[in-house]
This record gives sequence, structure tokens and C-alpha cells, in this order.
Amino acid sequence: MRAAFYECDITPPLGGFVWGHYHEVRPMNVKDRLYARAAVMEGDDGTVAAFVTVDTCALPEGIHEAVTRRIYEYTGISPEHVCISSNHTHWGAPVCDSPEIGCFADKTYLDVFLRLTADAVTLAYKRLERAEARYGTAEAPDIAFCRDYHLKDGRTVTWAGKIDPDEITGRNSEADPTVRVLMVERNGAPVGALVNFACHQCCCADDDYTGDFSSIMSKELKKKYGEDFVAVYLPGTAGDITHLANNHFTTTPDHYRMMGRVLSSAVIEANKTAHPVKGDIKVTMEELAVPTRTMDPVETAKRLSELLDSYAGPMRARNLAYYQATCKDTEKKLLLQAVRVGDLCIYTMPGEVFIDLGKRLMRESEYEASMVVHNSNSYCGYVPTKEAFGEGYDLYETSLCYHSCLIPEAGDMMVDKLLELGKNVKE
Repeated sequence: MRAAFYECDITPPLGGFVWGHYHEVRPMNVKDRLYARAAVMEGDDGTVAAFVTVDTCALPEGIHEAVTRRIYEYTGISPEHVCISSNHTHWGAPVCDSPEIGCFADKTYLDVFLRLTADAVTLAYKRLERAEARYGTAEAPDIAFCRDYHLKDGRTVTWAGKIDPDEITGRNSEADPTVRVLMVERNGAPVGALVNFACHQCCCADDDYTGDFSSIMSKELKKKYGEDFVAVYLPGTAGDITHLANNHFTTTPDHYRMMGRVLSSAVIEANKTAHPVKGDIKVTMEELAVPTRTMDPVETAKRLSELLDSYAGPMRARNLAYYQATCKDTEKKLLLQAVRVGDLCIYTMPGEVFIDLGKRLMRESEYEASMVVHNSNSYCGYVPTKEAFGEGYDLYETSLCYHSCLIPEAGDMMVDKLLELGKNVKE
């Protein structure tokens, strides 16, 4: 195997919008610089797999085509062999429009962002050298939690910040504390890693640019392995997973730093018991068409009335009204990918996917070692489980809008297709 890593600084000018808040935020400080971090691996037969993660909340429409076109022009890497992920920091580069709240990307910066994202892969590719890969896992307990709560009255709600804690009976799902690491070494020295963990990156209390806890993880790993070490964070299925142990949306300024240190320690621990990953590289990508949800005018009017009388309802009513007035799509075309590196399979999918869907994919995978990566190659909003749309559930993540518009079966459709793709690259 040959492998290499590279990181490009993509910190934007001050004052742009941040996509990731439902109110206007224009950062006027840089807490941590933002990056596009890339890893490229080449099998002995010349098959290449490339991963690049960017410090932003969500990927703009058409990013995979735009970025891979430039990568192909400079390297010849096939577009379907490239995975582009957002680390989902809520304080990242402003590259997506959110017109329902009046937030828009800076078009000049977006052009630079797309080119630098492609260049991170190109520059990693130009540095390919012989390397060894090792896969290991470690635990990072008590830093990630489900944010959807069961109540005594039979309802399941998101956050529940204004609800008496005595009315809460439990959480809807359990977080996955496992940190999965593919460490790449050259002459016995670590040069970079793919790091997979599931938690929303919305852990900061200030409105400054930062890559959130994955930025701190990267800095801490550089202290351990050297300044040239590049940690490519691959976000696990965290559509309903956050950093809060309680039901109140409050965060201390240094909480994200603590999380980054915990994750870096887990990466170091995973490397101690990691086993060699040997074998060839195979990649496949397919497009899956998933229908969108709609409401008729009577349903819409009824739902808007219900929302206006509920906690956080006005925001959800606004998003629903905008979606119903402007959305013409009857389906979303989603890019799904399976990448096999030796005996490790990396599954990638778009959107903010619920943790139980990721667990199902790993549980039913034919591979003993696997990573599941969401927010990749395109964006389709939240992807909840089918059960989350059922009676008694009133979740923010299922409330119909541009960022939650797929049919309830969408998540299982994606998992089924990825399991099929995983079989294809195993043969």
C-alpha cells in the first residue's frame, strides 16, 4: 500500500454567515483555524481511495461533482473513489444557503472552498509513499448522549429543556462510545489517521470560527505524533447524538476542548492494540433515489396550528411553511459508497443519520471491522429511524422542512443499499 495525508487551511474572512444555527451568527473571531484534511490510499494494483473532511456544518449542493472534477483533472482519480465529508461543526465555513432564515453563502469564498477541498486530495496524492495501515478501537465514554427523551406522558421529544426532569423516563437511543481508528505509519512512525466517532459538533459556547472538538483532537495528536501528523475526522451517525448529559442546551466555553482531549487519548489508546490491515482496496458508489414527504394544504394548516402552540414551535412552523411554499422535489438522489481497505469496510452516506441506523449497518455488515460515516458527498437533512415517525414521537429531527424531508423508510433504504455495496467490494 501507498498512502499520504494533507491539510489545507480554509478559514474564511470574518463576518460571513454560519450555517448551523437558526438565528443569524456572523463570527468576528477565529477560535481555531478551519481545514480540509485529506487521506489518499493506493492498493498494490493501483486502486485509489480518497477521503477529505472539511470544517463546515453541511455540504453545498453539487459539491461532489465540483470537487471531484478538479481532482480528476489533476490526478486521474475517479470521482466515485472520492469521499467528501463535513465534520458538521456549527461554527464552520459558510458554504450552504439557508434561505428560510435569510442565511446565504459567500459566493467568492465558496469558489475558494471548493478548489482548496479538491487540492487537499491532490496534494495528498502527490505525496504517496509506501506505508502500513493498522486498525484499532478504543472507548470514549460519557461524552456523547442521545438528545431525544421519553416522557411519562408517553411522548418522545427533542431536548426537553423546559420539561421537569422528573417527567423524563429515559433516552430514545444509546450513543456509541467506540472510537474507530485506521492509523497509517511509515517506517514505524504514525503519519496520519482516519478517526471515526459519532457525536454532533455543536459543543462551543462562543460564536467564533472553529472546527469544534475535532480541531482539538487534531492539535493534541500533533503533540503526540508530530506537527505533520494529519487526523481526518470521519463523522459517525450522530443525527440524534449530542454532547450534553442533561436536558438543557447549555455548554461551557471549554467543553469542546475536553472532548477533543478525550478523543485524542482514545486514538492513542486504539493504536496500542491496532492490528495490521492488509489486502487490496476496492471502492464502489451508487446513486439511490429516495422519495420526499409532502403534506396537503389541510394537513399543513393543521400542523402549523399545532406547532405555533408548542415549545420551539414558531421556528418549526416557519421552516415547514417555507418548505411547502418552495419545494418542488419529489425525490432526493443520494450518493452511497463502500470502501474496502483490506478487511476494513468504510460505508459513507449523506445527511444526519440516527445512531440506531449506523448500529444496524455495523451489526449486519459482513465485515468484522467497519466504519459508518454520515454527512458525506451530499446533504439531505436528518435521516431518522422509521420508528421516530411513529405515534407519540414529536421530534425536531422529523419535523417536515428542507432539512428533514425524506420518507420514514429512507434510513433503512440507505442501510440496505450499503449492505449490498459492502458485499460487492468484498468479492
